[in-house]
Amino acid sequence: MASYIARRLLATIPVILLISAITFFAIALLPGDPVLAVLGEEADTTTVAAIREQLGLDRPVLVRYLDWIGNAIQGDFGRSLRAGNDVSTLLSKRLEVTLELGILAMIVAVMIGIPIGLLAGARPNTPFDYGGTIFAVLGAAIPNFWLALMLVLFFSVRLGWFPTTGFTPFLDDPVENLRSLVLPAVAIGVFQSAILARQTRAALVEVLRQDYVRTAYAKGLRERTVIVRHAFRNALIPVVTVLGIQVSTIVGGAIIIETVFALPGVGKLLIDSIFQREVLTVQAIALLLATTVALANLVVDVSYAFLDPRIRYA
Repeated sequence: MASYIARRLLATIPVILLISAITFFAIALLPGDPVLAVLGEEADTTTVAAIREQLGLDRPVLVRYLDWIGNAIQGDFGRSLRAGNDVSTLLSKRLEVTLELGILAMIVAVMIGIPIGLLAGARPNTPFDYGGTIFAVLGAAIPNFWLALMLVLFFSVRLGWFPTTGFTPFLDDPVENLRSLVLPAVAIGVFQSAILARQTRAALVEVLRQDYVRTAYAKGLRERTVIVRHAFRNALIPVVTVLGIQVSTIVGGAIIIETVFALPGVGKLLIDSIFQREVLTVQAIALLLATTVALANLVVDVSYAFLDPRIRYA
């Protein structure tokens, strides 16, 4: 197992490097000067030239990439022109919000999607199955930003149960922290729960047709025992695969939802940095997101061995 994890980690490195290179060169090819975007078109040419030299923008793009990725490996992503702080400092301040939001969104998706998928899969071609299918279709069809606006309109504006915008750190007030993240997490998690429900239902229906399930019924085991202890565990393998893929979807959803709810997370920082031409910040966030998704896929691969004892990693 340890050797497999080590090989997967080594295989992940080229993927992360490729994503970082694509992001870096794509940003470098964008029209306009990031220094002028910060200082303004009327900035003194001497000042502009000095800042360009300080940032290394006067050097060939390949040399700049090699210098940047070398520093990034050491945790140095450069300094933000507008904020004047290290990019790593900006990310560390925003990471708490995005991590909490992503975890809560995943919890919402699992708590809603898997029970609905289990009920639909255990009772195919029944009203439970049809209801689960309708939920899955609607949940996947509704855009998360529209759902977020509807949640704000109903639960925040009309009922006043949750704040419309803003974020309270967990250590300052755990209750307010949760209240500030409930609606954003639901807005992201509903779409994910719809995908999970469909996948769980399909996987469970397939597993329930296997011979060992019929044998379990023939032994006189209760239906609940057969489904939960025997069928569901084997049905979890494709579900866990979908969960790993959804990490990237949750990250993408957080970028939009954080903007809607004005949450000071990494997603909102990315949007602001794109509009402000904060090149170093955009590159650092892209590298961070790529690493997160790659590690999530590694965790999914390793979890297969725990779900199915027949799987062994040499």
